[in-house]
Amino acid sequence: MTARIIVNPTAGNGKAQQLFDTLKPYLDAESVEICHTERPGHATELAREVAHDDQMTVISLGGDGTHHEVINGLMPSGKPIFAVLPAGTGNDFVRALNYPKTPRDMLDLALHGPVRFFDLGQVNEQFFLTVSGVGFDAEVAGWVNQREKQGTGTWIFLRAILRHLIRYRAQSMTVSVGGITRQEKTFMLAAGNTAFYAGGMRICPDARPDDGFFQVIWVQDLAPVSVLPLLVRVFRGTHVRHPRVQSLEADELLVDGPPELLVHADGEIVGHLPITLKVRHHAIRVRTGPMPL
Repeated sequence: MTARIIVNPTAGNGKAQQLFDTLKPYLDAESVEICHTERPGHATELAREVAHDDQMTVISLGGDGTHHEVINGLMPSGKPIFAVLPAGTGNDFVRALNYPKTPRDMLDLALHGPVRFFDLGQVNEQFFLTVSGVGFDAEVAGWVNQREKQGTGTWIFLRAILRHLIRYRAQSMTVSVGGITRQEKTFMLAAGNTAFYAGGMRICPDARPDDGFFQVIWVQDLAPVSVLPLLVRVFRGTHVRHPRVQSLEADELLVDGPPELLVHADGEIVGHLPITLKVRHHAIRVRTGPMPL
């Protein structure tokens, strides 16, 4: 076999199973091994089995949470080529890949498309593809992940955002980056390897997955009345011009604060503060669409 497809049939509230059923006639003609996940964490185990095979393409069929599990099975060796077939709630990682729209074309690209080296983020011991964060967005992610994800990705996250607007308050966090340490009352902090999260929010609009750096978005304390207008601007990426938003470039940073605060990566809760965030430059080969990065 030259490829292993790891299918999470429950991803996207059934979207992944539907996509797999659509692709099954084409898969029969390819040299692929198909593995279905049976429980949380199983995708990591299935990816780890082939993590040292540099001739293998490992394709994650599911959402960003499934991709997160697969990449953590492939790392730290990271020998296979990584590809995705997006069928989740948010589908944010694929936005960086310039994938075609039709299932058959997506499969062809995932199996045979051009390969580029991508960076990965690392938060403590967890690797991630898109964004890791702490503060308001992590609390939203924690709430979303405890509930069945019905509807489109954007609507699910907007509903959670509106629910948390009333009750969430900025927390004191200490951030060390580039030899400088600062303590600020912080609404949220996000480190982006790619631009999007939460179903299409352009939180780190200048992040590039091949330059060796995070774009770090540090949102300081906000008046409650200012939060919703700022979050609306995130969809366009214009929030970076807000006076309470600082954007900086870093390949490593340390964040400390209240130990009960959640930390997310790729929309999955991965722990609590304190955290160390690092870029792993050109850590994995990824099949992408034909565009310059």
